[in-house]
This record gives sequence, C-alpha cells and structure tokens, in this order.
Amino acid sequence: MSRTAGSGGANLRSMNAREVLGALHGEGRPLTVAELAASVRLTRPTVEAALAELAAMGWVEDVAPEASNRVGRRARRYRFDTDAGLLMGVDVGPHAVICLVADLGGTVLHSEEQRYDDHGDAATAWAVIRDVVDRALAAVPARPLLATTFGVPAVVGPDGVIAYSVVVPGWLRADIPSLIESSFPSEATYFDNDVKLATLAEAEWGRLVGVEHAIFLLAGRQIGAGVIVNGQLTRGANGAAGEIGGLDSVDWASAPIRLIESFEPRIAIEEIFERAAGGDPEAVGAVAVFARDLAEGVAALALTVDPEVVVVSGEAALAGDAFLVPLRRALSSLALSTPRVERSSLDTRAVALGAVARSLDHVRGSVLELPKA
Repeated sequence: MSRTAGSGGANLRSMNAREVLGALHGEGRPLTVAELAASVRLTRPTVEAALAELAAMGWVEDVAPEASNRVGRRARRYRFDTDAGLLMGVDVGPHAVICLVADLGGTVLHSEEQRYDDHGDAATAWAVIRDVVDRALAAVPARPLLATTFGVPAVVGPDGVIAYSVVVPGWLRADIPSLIESSFPSEATYFDNDVKLATLAEAEWGRLVGVEHAIFLLAGRQIGAGVIVNGQLTRGANGAAGEIGGLDSVDWASAPIRLIESFEPRIAIEEIFERAAGGDPEAVGAVAVFARDLAEGVAALALTVDPEVVVVSGEAALAGDAFLVPLRRALSSLALSTPRVERSSLDTRAVALGAVARSLDHVRGSVLELPKA
C-alpha cells in the first residue's frame, strides 16, 4: 500500500494482509476470523496476524460480537474502517457546482450545490467552486482527504490533462485546473469528462448496471454522450470517444439555444421540459423538435455501437415521454435497429456520483493496492 491511515507511511508487509484487506473491503458486513480464513484460504493464525497489522495501520477495526443465545465466548468481528479517510467528487458544470463528500466505502456523507449564471466568467466559476468545496469539507468530520475527482465539461486525455473545452474555454485560459490542484487538501486530484463520469455512475448504480452495450445521453443545457462497449466505458485514444456533437453537421451545440429561443417570452429550459411533461401543447411540440435535432448524432453512435439501450439524463429527462417518445421514433427511422430509450434513474448528482466512483477507484488501486473492482 502506498499510503496508510495511521502508521506514518509504513507499507503492508505481506500479501496475506492485502488478501484480508481485500476481503473486508468487498464486504458490506463485519466478518469473523473464521469467515475471513475461509474466504482468503489462509490459516486462522495467519489471518489474525494480518488483522493485527491492518488494525495498527488504521484500516481495520473490530466491532461488537453479534448477539447470540449460545453459551461461551462470542466470535470477534472485523470490518474495513470506512471512516479512515474521505473521498470527494465534484461536478464543475457550466451553470452549477455540486460537491459530494463520501467515506471510503463510497457512501455519501454530505452534499453541497450552488447555481450561477455567468458560466463563461472564470472568476465567478472559481469563486463558486471554492465556496462549495469549502462548505462541504467543513460539514464532515476532519479526516484525510485521500482522493478528489472533478468532472469538467471538457475533453480529458488519458493522462488526465484537460485537452480543450468548447463549453468553457475561458476556464482553461484562466488556469482554473491549477487553482483547483493547489487549493484543496486532497492527496490525489483527478479531472475527468463530466459525461463520462455520469456514464460511470449510471453503470455503477443506475439503468446501465450489467448492460454490455449502451449509450448515455446527457441532454438539456449541455449535450454530450458516453458509450459503453462490452460492459466498459469507452474513452478512445485521446479521451474523445462519444464527442460526436463536435461535428458541425450534427450541431448539438445550438440545439438548446433553438429550444429556448422558440419561446416568447423566454423561460428557463427546465420549465420547458416540465411543461412538456405536463402536456402543454407548445412545450410538447418544441421538445419533440429538440429530440429530432439530437437524433442524428445519437443514431450515428447507435450505428457504431449497436446499443441495447439509450439512457437519457440531464434536463431533458424532466420531460419524460414527451422527449423519450419522439427520440425513439426518430431513431427508428435512422438506425438499423431501435434500442430501448429510457430515462436515467439517477438525479442531477450523476456527474458528482461518477466522480466519487473515480476517487474510490484511486483508493482501491493506488492506496489499498487492491485488484480493480
């Protein structure tokens, strides 16, 4: 292990300790020595020695024995100490910042959110990011922050470096990523594309659990897509897989503008989708046009991936069938086969949840040195 909770930097001395730690980390309940010995196929004394090492390092704690009617000493139980540190996932969107702080099991302990209007203003964005993160960290017990992931509306390369952003280029010119890395107390900081993180969250906790081939469509103020192939998020050689909206012929960038400008007086895009869900004729018609505007890009991805399902997230999901049905109809005329089109089961925290999952991957792999989950 490259980092420990309470041993001043000492590494695990044995593969046995790593095996025991892996067994505990993968369980949602405490285990006895006998259960651990059976799980990792080690002798009881070997497991006890490994537990003593892990407890000294701060990764494992014993818990009260289970109540029992049997006579005699009850077996001690052990669990991975999810309170040994913190994880953070932050959705740095063009209109809002959402920050989730979680324990080392991935359970969210606290969330903070703040909206803002001038998404092109780097100074405004940085002030909001700093305020939201500071409030979130102040709301949880003081523990080491082992990993933080920021979801950004940008193409992020395999090296974790932000390549470019069409949505918020001013943020990069102002070097907000460097401000983020130097301003918060995280031991490791990552950046990742926001839509890809939302796709990861959907695959971990939402409609894409167990799905082999899928498209995740973020649609609303911002439009983007993530692609699942053979059960894995596809990133591409340069981190740009799914960025079909970059084609001028697809023209996803102007679709939200056309939708908003179709209403006089102008109303918020969320209200348009909510009105459509309620059956307002003007909103239903405008949302149907919006769905058709997106369909060509989705169909191009569908012809490439041949997905089982297209999962829709973002503000467009608020419209329900008023958006899903016209999108499905348009796809049926453009693609060779029509995938299911479903609404995401996650709320607006999908990007931040995916960022928490990415931070948890770091702890599993680089801190605990466990096999990839």
